[in-house]
Amino acid sequence: MLSSKRYIGMMEKIVSIYVDCGISSLPFDCFTVLKFYGFRIFTYSQLRKQNLRLYNIMTAYTQDSLIWGDIIAYNEKAAPNRIRFSLMHEFGHYVFGHEEEGQKEENEADMFAASVLAPYILIHKFKCKNANQVHDTFGLSYMASNKALLSYKEWFRNISYSATRKPTEPEQQLEHIFFPEPNLIPLMEGIVQPARECYTENNEEELDERSNFMKFLGRWRGDLGFGIAEDKWLYGNDL
Repeated sequence: MLSSKRYIGMMEKIVSIYVDCGISSLPFDCFTVLKFYGFRIFTYSQLRKQNLRLYNIMTAYTQDSLIWGDIIAYNEKAAPNRIRFSLMHEFGHYVFGHEEEGQKEENEADMFAASVLAPYILIHKFKCKNANQVHDTFGLSYMASNKALLSYKEWFRNISYSATRKPTEPEQQLEHIFFPEPNLIPLMEGIVQPARECYTENNEEELDERSNFMKFLGRWRGDLGFGIAEDKWLYGNDL
């Protein structure tokens, strides 16, 4: 688990990647991103032909992918969505500037891969209710989609209980890349959604009810609280 400061730093880098590479649709092309940052990409078969010694050394440690200097190689026999995750995992080592190998570094690279491919704020904005929708929207494997959805729920719960009830600044920036609506109405005193026609001056009772509900949710604990949020606010089913 990343510290708050390290998570924000990672999300700032992810926003830069989206901006630098002009990513405005999902799932994005991982190969294009890696080439933009100067990496040479090989399949394991190609690496075996190019540099047998490096291939033998590195594949003794991993069967999925590897990074060596400006080279990222991957096992082309894996499923396409697993390849995408593996490529971003290796890119994560580069982004974090890892100089050592260990479980902490592997966990951080996994966190980066999941966050760059399927940021929590976009899982929220695209209203993904289940792992199938995460899979279809972001191009994750089904296993990774399940993990992403569980992590997303924890992210949402943490925001619900936080003092500001706001996503981080870089998450809001990322949101606006995909949802640049000029008229945004703040809900939950921070998390925002596009203004809808039904939000008018005549709907003060509805806004008060929604505000009171989110205050109530902030005092709730456990999965029941999140279940209520899913039905009543998160997916807009209370209108």
